[in-house]
Amino acid sequence: MSDWRTHLREAFGNTAVESADDDTLPGDAALAMRRVVVAAVRADAEAPFSWRNALAVGAALALMVASGLVAGLRMPVPVAEPGVLMPRGPDAGERRQVQFATPGGTRIIWTIDPDFRLNEVIP
Repeated sequence: MSDWRTHLREAFGNTAVESADDDTLPGDAALAMRRVVVAAVRADAEAPFSWRNALAVGAALALMVASGLVAGLRMPVPVAEPGVLMPRGPDAGERRQVQFATPGGTRIIWTIDPDFRLNEVIP
């Protein structure tokens, strides 16, 4: 990227650069500079819609979904063998605890109540 002073000299001549060195800029020069900058930003911001980009994103998304489905179908289904306990979910109304311990010895224990209901109406 070239020096910003070079861009100013090309667009507005030497007076704008000399004024920029003094931190004072005539009002007309400042407005003209602002117009040029805003026009450049708008030109860059208004990128045309490209079906090619949309198609590429759609193809990538379809590929990710397909690979997830294939990976899910290839995983074996867990089968309970005699004498082996399978993990189960909580019974209805059973409270669960989540415990967290830090290396410094602080312990945090959360008790999760499945029957908890928030009585407030949230709009």
